Amino acid sequence: MRSALLLLPILSGVMWGAAGVFVRTLSDFGMDGPTIVFSRVSLAAIMMLAVILVSDRRWLRFDPHDLRMFVACALAMLGLNAFYTVSVDVLSLSLAAVLLSLSPVFMLVMAAVIFRERVTARKVVCMVASIFGCVLVSGFLEGDHGLSVSGIMAGLAAAFFYALYGIISKRAASRGYTTYTILFYCLLISTVVLIPFSDLGMMADYVSGGLADLGYLILHAAVASFLPYILYTTAMSRMEGGTASILAAAGEPTAAAMFGLLFFTEIPTPLMLVGMVIAIGSMAVMCMPSGSTRSPAAQN
Repeated sequence: MRSALLLLPILSGVMWGAAGVFVRTLSDFGMDGPTIVFSRVSLAAIMMLAVILVSDRRWLRFDPHDLRMFVACALAMLGLNAFYTVSVDVLSLSLAAVLLSLSPVFMLVMAAVIFRERVTARKVVCMVASIFGCVLVSGFLEGDHGLSVSGIMAGLAAAFFYALYGIISKRAASRGYTTYTILFYCLLISTVVLIPFSDLGMMADYVSGGLADLGYLILHAAVASFLPYILYTTAMSRMEGGTASILAAAGEPTAAAMFGLLFFTEIPTPLMLVGMVIAIGSMAVMCMPSGSTRSPAAQN
C-alpha cells in the first residue's frame, strides 16, 4: 500500500510534464494563455463534478466559513496553471519543468515565515545547489544566452503558486474535505475567474474542427489537470507534503525532457542532464526529514 501511495505524486509529475505538448499545439492554433488554461480547468471541473455526482453528492458540501480557503486555493491553482502555460510555451519543456520543481524552495521560505520553521545549513546548501542545477539546465553556461527572461520569471512564479497550492490544499484536507471536494471548487472558481479573460470564440473555432479536436481538449484537461491534481492532492493529504513534492518534482522534469525530445527534438546536452540531476537531487535532500525530527509515523 505504501509503495502504491508513493506512485501517486510521481504519476502526477509525469502528467504535468506532458502538459507542454498540449500547450504548444493549442498555442500554434492561435489560442492565448488564458484560453488554454480555461479550456483545461473548465473541462476538468465538469469531469470532477461527474465523479462526485456518481460517487457521493455529499462531497459538494462545505462550510461557508471555508469559502475564503477555497478561493485562495483556487487562485494558487490558477497562478500555477497560468504561469506554467507561459513558461512551457517559450522555454524548453525540461527547463520549464525544472523551474517548477523549485517549489520546495518556496515551501521552505513559506514555512520559515508563516510557521517559523528553522532554516538549517543543509537546506540553504541544497537551495543554492538546486538553483545552480537550474542554471545548468538553462544552457546559459554553454553560450545559450537567448533565454526568455519572461519565461524564466513565469516558471519561478509557477513554482511559487505550486508550493502555495500544496500548503493550502493540505490545510483543506486537514479540515476533513475530500480530494474531490477541494479540486472541484478550485477548478470551478478558476473557471469563473478566467471567463472574462478567455477567447471563447477561439475555443469554439477549435472544437468546430470535429470530434478529434474536442477529444484533444478533453485529453488535455484529463492529463494536465483532472488526473494529476487528484493524484497529487491525494498524496498531499496522506503523506508528508515534502515527500509528495519531491516525488512529483522528480517525475516532472524527467518526463518533460522525454516529451521535449520526442515531440520537439529538444536534445539536452550532458551538462543540462547533470544540472537536472543536481536540481532534483538537492530538492530531495532538502525535503528529507532529519533524524532528530523524523516522526514515528514517518518512519513506518
